[in-house]
Amino acid sequence: MKFYGVRRGRSTGVFESWEACRQQVFKFPDAEYKAFPTWEEASAFATCTASTTENLSETSQDSPSTPLSRVAIWVDGSCFPQGDGSMRIGWGLLVKQDGREVYRAKGNDIPPEAHRHRNVAGEIFGILKSLEWCKAHGITEVTLYFDYQGLESWATGSWRTKLPFTQSYARAVKASGITIHWIKIKAHSGNQENEIVDRLAKEGAGLELENEKA
Repeated sequence: MKFYGVRRGRSTGVFESWEACRQQVFKFPDAEYKAFPTWEEASAFATCTASTTENLSETSQDSPSTPLSRVAIWVDGSCFPQGDGSMRIGWGLLVKQDGREVYRAKGNDIPPEAHRHRNVAGEIFGILKSLEWCKAHGITEVTLYFDYQGLESWATGSWRTKLPFTQSYARAVKASGITIHWIKIKAHSGNQENEIVDRLAKEGAGLELENEKA
């Protein structure tokens, strides 16, 4: 099995089939992509700069000098409006290290003042919880997969944070001191990890309990 790393294309990241990779790079100007035998190498290619990629094939899979952290995290959020006007919001996250799952979590501890952001509030909490996990485990660098552009743009300052919740989010990301390699993926595109965190976020919001009652 091959893993295809796309560093420049319609969507970037790691794809597990040539057809999925081709959809991102075909007729895309100056597309950059490459096939690798392992997920780790493909992920490193997709997120590193051209200068570090030249040495990627010469770097051992187990070498500590690999350009990027081998910790990858996927996050998602879900929101279900209720009949009384309230919001049921959940978050989910999945952590992989060296391509193996090491942690997953879900929850709905979203403060009321953030409910106006609906599912984005859940996604933001997924990132904040991810950073808490990283700090608790001494992780200083991570590749973070997400599906809403604001999560990266608010954190990096390319989008203005106009509301208190997004302002506090941007401050928290910066204060964490963790180096984040942001990779945006398309929601509901068949990505296995994204589907997992989507389900976790729905469970966190209580959808699972609602289905059981039905």
